[in-house]
This record gives sequence, structure tokens and C-alpha cells, in this order.
Amino acid sequence: MPAPRDPRITDLRRYRRERERARRAKPQPSRPGGNEPLLGGRKNAGLILAIVVAVLIAMSLLSGRHF
Repeated sequence: MPAPRDPRITDLRRYRRERERARRAKPQPSRPGGNEPLLGGRKNAGLILAIVVAVLIAMSLLSGRHF
């Protein structure tokens, strides 16, 4: 009579098959409006954007030309 299966023992064939399936699966493309923040993953992206805009405005005012 075979010994009862122990659920703590991993079925290696199933594990390898699932790992192969996950490796072959194509990653889903990131869609706008998904989990990605508007300015990307940087915490200070808003501050950097504000500084760049301020520098461009200052350069525009100092040069006498307007966009």
C-alpha cells in the first residue's frame, strides 16, 4: 500500500511546468490610467517639473523673447 501523499512536498514537475509557462507568457503592456503614476515612479517628479518650468520662464523673461 503506497504511503499517503504529504501536502508539504512540492510536485517538482508541476512547479517546473508553471515556471516555464510564466517565463514564456508575454508581459502585459502598461496602459495609461493603470497603476503607473502620471509623472512616473519618481517621488520628486512634480518638484523637478516645477523647477524646469520655472527655469524656462526665467530664461524667457531674461532674454526678452516670449514663447
